[in-house]
Amino acid sequence: MQSASRTPWWLWPNLLNLDSPLLAVIWQEQFARVTGVSLEWGDRVLLFCCTWLVYCADRTLDAAESGGKTETARHAIQLRGKPIWLGVSAAVLVVAIVLAAMTLNSRAWLGGGVVLGFTAIHFGATHWWPGLRSRFWPKEWHVGFVFSVGCVLQVWSLSPSAWPSLLLPVIGFGALCAMSCSHITTWEVVTVDRDDPGSLLNAHPMFVRRLSWFDIALGLSAMAAAAALDQASVQFALLSVGISALGLAWLHDRCDQFSAEFLRVTADFGLYTPLLFFVFSG
Repeated sequence: MQSASRTPWWLWPNLLNLDSPLLAVIWQEQFARVTGVSLEWGDRVLLFCCTWLVYCADRTLDAAESGGKTETARHAIQLRGKPIWLGVSAAVLVVAIVLAAMTLNSRAWLGGGVVLGFTAIHFGATHWWPGLRSRFWPKEWHVGFVFSVGCVLQVWSLSPSAWPSLLLPVIGFGALCAMSCSHITTWEVVTVDRDDPGSLLNAHPMFVRRLSWFDIALGLSAMAAAAALDQASVQFALLSVGISALGLAWLHDRCDQFSAEFLRVTADFGLYTPLLFFVFSG
């Protein structure tokens, strides 16, 4: 008989910080198809490594600040095998530096610096300087839009004149990521968010109570925009946003039927919808 405490197979990508980097690479490819840019393998690996490092660092700091009393499996695993996590992180950092030196042009370095700055603001506000936090712009929304900009950065740097066609997909994906992060906070309700008066849970209670309504509004808006446009790749990007947003609404209305861990994993995997269009569009 299988032990009830054994980690389910579907949770491991999240525990190993793989789900969000994979999401980033999928949407980077979607943005590349919007502009017609052909990405190299180094572009994809670099984005994967950078995303992995950011998420690993964030979770490590969360776990360290918990005083050993972690409330989620992804934070608990960060406290175990610290030398292994440190070694893997060092290796991934070296790969990222080498690839960045080989693949990035001046626009990518400049844009990357901006993204790094906004990422630093998130780390500072979340872990070191509470004074940087804003009740009007919670961390979940900040992370969502910075993540979206990070995914499109290399594509934009290779085709800067294509930004008008990227604008709606990037904004739509950023809003979708912000909604996904908001759902995670709402489903898990960890102590640090519950006790912080400036957290999403306490500063925006109406938004939290109506999450599925905002999902539906985003989903229908994205689909309406897709119907109004005539560029297939942009339509696919917006339809992906719409499908994922409506999926989040469906899941949220049934969240009491699932564990917090399953909901957390689905919040990322539910955003992999561009894969549906990759299959049909080649």
